[in-house]
Amino acid sequence: MSAFLQFWDRVELWLVTLPFPLQVVIMLAMGIPLFLATAVLVEKVADVLVHRFRVLVASRPAETGKEVR
Repeated sequence: MSAFLQFWDRVELWLVTLPFPLQVVIMLAMGIPLFLATAVLVEKVADVLVHRFRVLVASRPAETGKEVR
């Protein structure tokens, strides 16, 4: 774990020392695909949840011949 943290510290230091416009370009190049993947995942999870809830509240055929007392 310490090796990864040292690596990440070096990457962070390298990124901070770059000019601001270059930092923005790098962060967008990394961020846009990450945000797009997150949006697709959230949409798929929402579709599954909506489908499951619709099954729960779906109308069922009425039973005939039985009286409610």
